[in-house]
Amino acid sequence: MRGVIAEAGKVRLTELENPSPNQLFIKVAESGICGSDLHMVENGMAPVAIGHEFGGYLPDGSLVAVRPTGECGECDSCRRGFQNACKLTWTSSYGIAQNGGLADFVVVDEQRVYPMLESARPEDAALVEPLAVCWHGVRRANPEKGSRALVVGAGSIGLLTVAALREWGVEVDIVSRHAHQSAAAEALGAHVIDKPKAVSYMTTFDAVCNQETFDMCATAAMPGGVLLELGMFWTPVQMSNTFMFKEITFIPSITYTHSNTHDDFRESADALAKNHGIADAVITHTFPLDDAVEAFRVAGDRASGAIKVHLRP
Repeated sequence: MRGVIAEAGKVRLTELENPSPNQLFIKVAESGICGSDLHMVENGMAPVAIGHEFGGYLPDGSLVAVRPTGECGECDSCRRGFQNACKLTWTSSYGIAQNGGLADFVVVDEQRVYPMLESARPEDAALVEPLAVCWHGVRRANPEKGSRALVVGAGSIGLLTVAALREWGVEVDIVSRHAHQSAAAEALGAHVIDKPKAVSYMTTFDAVCNQETFDMCATAAMPGGVLLELGMFWTPVQMSNTFMFKEITFIPSITYTHSNTHDDFRESADALAKNHGIADAVITHTFPLDDAVEAFRVAGDRASGAIKVHLRP
């Protein structure tokens, strides 16, 4: 089978070993390129097929989304509902430690397979993972229904945070720098602004994770407000006394969790199946797997107009 691997800071399509008949595997229908994929390609990765945002078909033809992260289910973190802190989260993750979705087939653990509703499309299944990241962040911030939140950054994570907030009944202002991102934000129901003009938000979301966006969220947060950090700090960020004087609650958020009361991945899968407008707004480019090198170039080019780039085997 074909798969996309990273070598020396670049990606290439290569031949990988086919799944064996006694393994549970899916035929990949569609897979997305994440911003973290671009960073990891630059920084070096294991020699496995990359891609942790994907969906596909089981042997019976049913469409599923796949949670890439693993869990042991027995450690203290898992028992307390913090599966994202389990030691197996990353060491068994598809696209990082095991072959991922930028391939023809992926061997999967049935515990990580999420059947999609009948109304779902392949592009919806491939978008479940990044929406679940944002869904988890909104859950942790827990904004009041009917309130107005601020999202700083209108890349795919910022836009999917808008989608999650709107599903939760929250109004959204978003800081966007590019016309194509602004159009997508408006399609998702957000109000686009250049920058916040007042200290007027009880909940702010940093979807970029650098010093400028972090400070913008802190400045815009009301006393006693919440600053929710999505994604990864690829460069260090400093905190200031603004947090002290306004008693801002800082909440980091990474991946997703589940318990007997919620499942970020399941809820995101259902939201995408019911609202095709989410995928339609954020997926801007789709390439065949053979064009993976070009797809990564477009995904990493700020001038390309890309938000979310997908590949189809």
